Amino acid sequence: MRLKSLIKTEKSFVTQVIIVFIILALIPVISHGEFFVSTLCLSVIWAIMGIGWNVIGGYAGQVSNGHAMYFAIGAYVGALGLKWFNMTPWVTMWVGVIISMALAFLIGYPLLRLRGHYFAIATMAIVECVRIICTNWDLIGGATGVSFFQRGANPLYTLQFENRIPFYFICLAFMLVFVIVSRVIQRSKFGYYCRAINANQDSAESAGVNSTFYKRWAYMISAAIVSIGGALYAQYIQYIDPVSLLPLSNSMLIVLVVVMGGIGTIWGPILGAFIMTFINQYARALFNQLSGLNLFIYGVLCLLIVLFIPNGLISIFTSGKLTRLFKKNKSAAKEVN
Repeated sequence: MRLKSLIKTEKSFVTQVIIVFIILALIPVISHGEFFVSTLCLSVIWAIMGIGWNVIGGYAGQVSNGHAMYFAIGAYVGALGLKWFNMTPWVTMWVGVIISMALAFLIGYPLLRLRGHYFAIATMAIVECVRIICTNWDLIGGATGVSFFQRGANPLYTLQFENRIPFYFICLAFMLVFVIVSRVIQRSKFGYYCRAINANQDSAESAGVNSTFYKRWAYMISAAIVSIGGALYAQYIQYIDPVSLLPLSNSMLIVLVVVMGGIGTIWGPILGAFIMTFINQYARALFNQLSGLNLFIYGVLCLLIVLFIPNGLISIFTSGKLTRLFKKNKSAAKEVN
């Protein structure tokens, strides 16, 4: 009975996953534009990072403003592993995951004792320290950065393709895996405890929930997923440096992806990532003389969402607003006729 109940409960989610995969798989087949496919790749990478941040920020309620650090770890380990040791990113990305989780464990122990804006400010300070270290560390390229394009190598080994479409499908596969992981977390005891901590940490602790333990694991899982996003981004861009990986704006954009789409939801980070990335890329392409226009648009959108759609854009589809609007328009059309 329990298995039948589980299948029935998850039937809707499985259907959603299949529909989203089919739509996202068909988009690059319909449109072969290089810039368009490149933007799709970036959208999926940002969606992976949004899913990762959502574990600590959406479920556990700890607003981290320093996830660019784990993004950079994944990128640097993948880039340097390929450049120095000719190791495939299929291996080095998991090395980056181990390093990111270990670092999250070490710094999470003192940081996660902080709450609210104290935790947010502390994470900002740490990522800024990491940026300064990477900028002055000549062994990993310093401020100059690292270029690691492998000409003539097997593209499946290096994840460096002349055509972006194969890389897009690899990124899409990772994204869908993490969507399923996010669902498993959401439905597990771990997820319930995280949401209880988010709702009221003191009440959760009085009920016997070890908040430090669960927040630390949420932080470590979050760091691991974001690190994978960084590893994929490195192979996408084929050049990394502290300026592109570790500015505070990257940490803010990871948060914005989730807030825009819908914090604490499965599909919100994906919706937010696609909207944010397409606005960013096309605003830069169309208005290249107006630097910072994309950030202005982000700010306006964020303000509008906070004021009018506080639960994110995904709430438009999940709260029945579209259905009510359709019924209202249908009844208005009948009155006119």
